[in-house]
Amino acid sequence: MELFKMAKEAMSMRSKFSEMDKKLKAHIIDIEYKGIKIQVNAKNEFLSLNIPEDLLKEKKEKIEKIVLAAFEEAREKAQAIMAEESKKLMGGMKLPGLN
Repeated sequence: MELFKMAKEAMSMRSKFSEMDKKLKAHIIDIEYKGIKIQVNAKNEFLSLNIPEDLLKEKKEKIEKIVLAAFEEAREKAQAIMAEESKKLMGGMKLPGLN
């Protein structure tokens, strides 16, 4: 009987993870950092990058630093949302061996 209950909970979790995955993909985050615009979803998938023409006139090293900083900000925001959604999903869950 216990094995059946665990299998049922596993199927429920699978469904919840699938739902969370869809929700994270649909949650779009727009970042603007020093003129650079990045669009990412909460699953940490980068969707678009826009670098303004005037920034392209700067030195290569400066552009690289700004682009990396913009991507880092986008990644951090996406991870924060992902962590929040995971917390909601796992809240109150009883995992075997951890109770």
